[in-house]
This record gives sequence, C-alpha cells and structure tokens, in this order.
Amino acid sequence: MPDKPRRLGRGLEALIGSIPAAAPTTSTSGPAATTSADLPYRPIPINQIRPNPFQPRKEFRDDELAQLQASLAANGLLQPITVRRAGSGYELIAGERRLRAATRLGWAEIPAIVKAYDDKALLTLALVENLQRSDLNPIEEAEGYSRLSAEFALTQQEIADIVGKDRSTVANSLRLLNLPVVVRRMLQDGQLSVGHARALLAISSERVMVDLARETVAKNYSVRDVERRVKQTSTSTRPPSTASQNSDTGRQAELRRLADRLRRRLQTDVAVDIDDKNRGQLRINFYSADDLNRLIELITGHTTEDI
Repeated sequence: MPDKPRRLGRGLEALIGSIPAAAPTTSTSGPAATTSADLPYRPIPINQIRPNPFQPRKEFRDDELAQLQASLAANGLLQPITVRRAGSGYELIAGERRLRAATRLGWAEIPAIVKAYDDKALLTLALVENLQRSDLNPIEEAEGYSRLSAEFALTQQEIADIVGKDRSTVANSLRLLNLPVVVRRMLQDGQLSVGHARALLAISSERVMVDLARETVAKNYSVRDVERRVKQTSTSTRPPSTASQNSDTGRQAELRRLADRLRRRLQTDVAVDIDDKNRGQLRINFYSADDLNRLIELITGHTTEDI
C-alpha cells in the first residue's frame, strides 16, 4: 500500500506563517540590479549561527551529508536556511543539514532568512520539516511530540493538527517512550520496527521485554512472531487459575477474539480474564491523561467534564 501523502499541519501555517520555497538568484549588474535590502534573505557568517536547541533529529548520516556537500559544491545553495536572532548572533530554525554541509565545505557565510519565531514555532517547524522528509527515527519523532506536550501544554489532538497527523498516530508514537532504554536504542538503530515495538509494549515486565527484544533481533522475528511470543510469555507468567485448567480451546480462542476486537476498537492494549464461573476482569490500559480522556469519551460518549 503506498504511503499517504504528507501534508502541512493544519495549524502550522497560522502558527509560523509562510516561508519562501527557494531563494532567487542575486543579480549585481545593470540598472535593475537587486540589492541585499530587496532580498528575502541575507548572507550570514556561519560562525554566528548556533544550532537549533529544539532540533528533534539527533543523528545525521555521513553519506547523506556527503551527497548534499557534493551538491552544494556543484550547484550552490538552492534554498536558504532559516534563522532567528539570538543575542548578538543567530539561532538555526530550519536547514541543519544544509548548514552542516556548508560548514564542511569551509564556507564563511550562508544565505539565510531571518524570522522572529518563538520557542513553540521553533520546535514545531523543526519537527514538521523532518517529518515531511521522513528524517526522524520513531523515538526522535515521539520525543518531539512529547516536548510539544510537556513544554507548551498541547493536547495530542492539538499536536496532531499542527503536524498534520491523525491523533491516534501521535498517541501511538508517544507510547514508544514507555519502552526500556535498551529497546528504544534497538528501535532507533533500525534493529526493531515500530510494529515490533508496539507488540513488545504489551509485556508488563521490563526484563522480559528486553529479553524478548534481544531474541527478536537475534532470530530475526517478524511482527507476528513477536505477537505470538508475547502471548506465550503472558500465559507462562500468569498464575494458573481454575479457568485456565478447565477451559477448552474454543473458549480461549473466543476470549482472544474478544480482546482483539476491543483492542482494535479502543486503540490500546486490552486484557480479558475470566474464570469458570464467568467472573473476571476487563483491563484497559492508558498511557497518559489525554489517552484516558479519549477512552472515557469512546466508552461513555461524554468527555470527563460532562461526567
């Protein structure tokens, strides 16, 4: 299935305004020559530009930078970077790869558009720029959403509107931050896929989760393989009950189907435990206050304020 086309967040244009798509070529000859005051950008000394403190991307591949460096050497910079004033210098907003490549080439100056953005716009623009180019690994993306939520008190729906994603996509991304550090590193390095990670999140024990993640990498498990192993792990670690000893295969299969239907409907992890007297528990997991509000609204049809 082809990927959905990426779109600019519906709230982004109002938040940061528009940016010229490319810089025009400067002409210095003839009576209609363009002066620097007429241009939407200006040359700025590279040593006066500080990195974007809100840059969600932590890793830049050397081969990508080398390709961009070769392009800059052959064709020059086709699109200026974007900066904001910061003290006596400037702070990068967008274009870190271009800035790094230009620095490698030994450029003293680089064309830049100067904008007056606040911190929220700085983080949002850097996040959207990377998302639209698929430059972020899943953990970097989740950390970017988390910063928007924590530092600017944005709800998951507000974040989704800004970055042009579905709310459920943002919620599922944020859940990845619940992974142990070791498993998050495997996901960042590409050893595990997002599908693997989501399956692992159903395990309550951090130690068991890490062990299964390592087993997944060592044995090259598919996502379905991991889901089966998670079910086996959950069964083996759960204390035996009268129901598990006496129930037949059909009963257990029906319970699994019921849990799967609830999981798809509620978009979160669900467990159904029942004994031989048809008594038991229905456990619905949530991963943030916003996620709890979403579940309450799904189940009751009302928000928490209306209950």
